[in-house]
Amino acid sequence: MNPFAAIAVKALGGGTTAVLLSVGAMSTVAEAATTPTPAPSTVTAHQAVVRAVIASEAYILKLRPEQLVDDLQHGVTVQQIARIEGISKINFELRLLFNVRPRLQDLVNRHVITRAQMVRVLDHIARGNIPFWNGLRDTTALA
Repeated sequence: MNPFAAIAVKALGGGTTAVLLSVGAMSTVAEAATTPTPAPSTVTAHQAVVRAVIASEAYILKLRPEQLVDDLQHGVTVQQIARIEGISKINFELRLLFNVRPRLQDLVNRHVITRAQMVRVLDHIARGNIPFWNGLRDTTALA
């Protein structure tokens, strides 16, 4: 079973999960295998993905992206902010997946990242690796 599906089943139950997966979360993998796109610059792609993730996390946490970046640079973690907002890790992960996907799809459509890169980011999040959940390792990632 796909890691995303397993998390969704745990958090929402089977019926709701089937509806969510049919909406298009699984179509990403099929599209990635069939649609070749030119490889964009790695640095630009990385910065664009970081910006998309920050914007999505800030939206979920009811902050402006600039506020979230400032908090991260001052040692506050996404986990701490989510706890204050009353959001569990699994719930945050599901919200992040559904919020960041359209932003990443837009980057694919504008040829900033490839479809395969988008799938990799979504898969990484679906496996429980939430970006900035435990804070920043290096503040240059937000430059």
